[in-house]
Amino acid sequence: MKKLMYLLTGLLALAACHKKEMVEIPVTKIEIVPASTGLFIGDETTVLVKCYPENATNVSLLTVSNSNSNVASFEQGKLKAKAAGTSALQARCGDAYAQARVTVYSGYFTKGGKKYGVDSATGYYITMGESTPQEIQLTLTYYDESGDTQNFWLDVKCSNFGKTIDFLKDMDGSMVSVQMNNNEDGYCVPYAREDGTPAVVLADWGYTDATLVKGLLTVESPATGRFKVSADFALSNGYTFTASWDGTAAMKTE
Repeated sequence: MKKLMYLLTGLLALAACHKKEMVEIPVTKIEIVPASTGLFIGDETTVLVKCYPENATNVSLLTVSNSNSNVASFEQGKLKAKAAGTSALQARCGDAYAQARVTVYSGYFTKGGKKYGVDSATGYYITMGESTPQEIQLTLTYYDESGDTQNFWLDVKCSNFGKTIDFLKDMDGSMVSVQMNNNEDGYCVPYAREDGTPAVVLADWGYTDATLVKGLLTVESPATGRFKVSADFALSNGYTFTASWDGTAAMKTE
């Protein structure tokens, strides 16, 4: 009888201990790393979803959803860019919630070999008193590593849409200007000297010692209002910048 009582006492103690170990610890915080991701089409990166405290017992309830799988897919911690646009990764576990922004750029801009995403464009149709636009001013906006807004600015005659202009050959006024604002070197403008030779002008409109060794630009504008830009420039001092973008710009009439 005593042996049976000892056995029952032991079982009760074990059950009490087990019950104590099963105290629930809910997730109180979720962190998605990184909280904001910018990708180019075809890029793939790893995104981590972390739950706190680390000893939470309801982590199995964690769910992660993707608001726009057409822009980017998210599977087993891998985020892959598919098309230009934005999406949001949303993680939830109990009452804890976190969200991360995903941007897939419609194009890019490089300066000095570093690539930046172009995520918006604005512009003006210039009619010059005519019934149809004669020129457009198109500004592609991107953000550098400091978070500052930068611009790649084009002013092109509509008669040149769809043509590849070579600034080393066609400095006859067919292109009004191409400017890059990087808040450091001012404006870099492929231009022509009085003798017609290609040159580079800075923000103070003074010529530099650097000359243009490559200057190719193509702008296409279908009737739908989408613009496609391709630019490739290089200076004799080794400085290069390129742009490639395809998207719809918010246009106004000037």
